[in-house]
Amino acid sequence: MKLRIEHQHLGNRICEMVFFFLYGLVRVLPLSLFHRMAGPFLHVFIRFAIPRKRVVRNLSAVFGRSYSGATKDGLARGIQEHFFRNLFDCMLQLADDQHAMKIVHIEGKEHLESALRKGKGIIAFGAHIGNFVLLGTCLGLNGHRFHTLFRIPSDKRIQKLIATFLPNYHQSVIPSRPARSAVTKVLAALKRNEIVHILGDNLKNGRVDALLFGHQVPSPRGPISLALRSEAPVVPMYLVRNYGGDMNLIIEPEIELVRSGSLGEDIATNTRRMVRYLECLIGKYPDQWNWLTVRLNKHHLDLTPDMNVSDSSNLDPLPGDSKKDAADEEGQTCDFILGRHRWKKRAV
Repeated sequence: MKLRIEHQHLGNRICEMVFFFLYGLVRVLPLSLFHRMAGPFLHVFIRFAIPRKRVVRNLSAVFGRSYSGATKDGLARGIQEHFFRNLFDCMLQLADDQHAMKIVHIEGKEHLESALRKGKGIIAFGAHIGNFVLLGTCLGLNGHRFHTLFRIPSDKRIQKLIATFLPNYHQSVIPSRPARSAVTKVLAALKRNEIVHILGDNLKNGRVDALLFGHQVPSPRGPISLALRSEAPVVPMYLVRNYGGDMNLIIEPEIELVRSGSLGEDIATNTRRMVRYLECLIGKYPDQWNWLTVRLNKHHLDLTPDMNVSDSSNLDPLPGDSKKDAADEEGQTCDFILGRHRWKKRAV
């Protein structure tokens, strides 16, 4: 436990140092010079932040021998490169308040407006895919009140850093701990007809067993529990990079939840449907998901992953989805990407 705390403290100090170094550069250097000076340093940092071996391990669990080692290694390198570009854009947002508006094209505004007309707020269902930070920035700059549910590190210096620079990203953060306070703040924001962004792909700890690419994963029930309690529409949205180098903010149609009258069954059924949606989304953009929010074993159920993706409109319940789960109303919430999992000792 003591060693783990020391690792977390060291990780926080490294993140703090990297941030202030990059912030100092981006404030004084022209864009081309910033890219040349910060690029090599940032690439080294990302090699530790997104360990290629861990990514390849999960890719191997999903694709097995259908992908060669070279292909999986190349895909892992692409994931690191996307993370580099996303972090680079986040730093540029600090130097240019309109940066996100210049590089992002929004698709599906009509789905957002349709959901807001219901007057119950929106649960923006997302994942650690693409640039999920600037997603809220774009909608904030478009005049929407936007909140992101994050697990904020307990480190006071990191908390102060986030509070200082968060206004540059035109959104607020709802800390996921303590859980009771988080639920109260989320429900209050939804009652004001605002948008709450929840990353639903932390599949390491949860109380609902679901399948992801044929692997059984523990899925948190928090997003669905909040949606059922508040009656807020669940609208998937994500910000991914296109082939031209700019980004597309995709807002999909609302996912209609199954409501049978049994809260436990409805939470379990809809949570499994959300994991199926995530599988589709990851299959569509495998090089833009970080592959670190889940632990996949080499051995899995005899199911073939379906990488042919449609959209959120095709999420009928599976035959096994009606199995009753022990889930109750108290939801779990998501992890902060710069939090604990990054600095844990790697499993052998």
